[in-house]
Amino acid sequence: MNFGWSEWFGFKNRVKENMIFTKTVDGETITKKVYGSFNWWALLFTWFYALFSVRCRTPYFMIKSAVPFLALVLVNMVAQLLFSENVSLIINLLGAIWYGTMFETWFKNQLVDNGYQREQ
Repeated sequence: MNFGWSEWFGFKNRVKENMIFTKTVDGETITKKVYGSFNWWALLFTWFYALFSVRCRTPYFMIKSAVPFLALVLVNMVAQLLFSENVSLIINLLGAIWYGTMFETWFKNQLVDNGYQREQ
């Protein structure tokens, strides 16, 4: 699992087209779809979407998506301590937009780490 800055903020390397990934386990082919658009569910539910979504069930993805979520919680707590309510709200909104923008890229990267191959 990669938790570096390029993973978190790699907007230039963000997924921009729909992709299908497959992996064969015990003779059964598992197919996962990665969407090349903004993920509204991730914006609304952040880490809880990864936790409860059947589509996102792949080893270690819950951990990978929880780390930025916990960073957002920490940033929001610090913002509430240091800034006004309106500034904290803007920081919270920007964090949710970031999470929704990068979610599919994080998902794709975890699929690749788990041995899934992209179909052409």
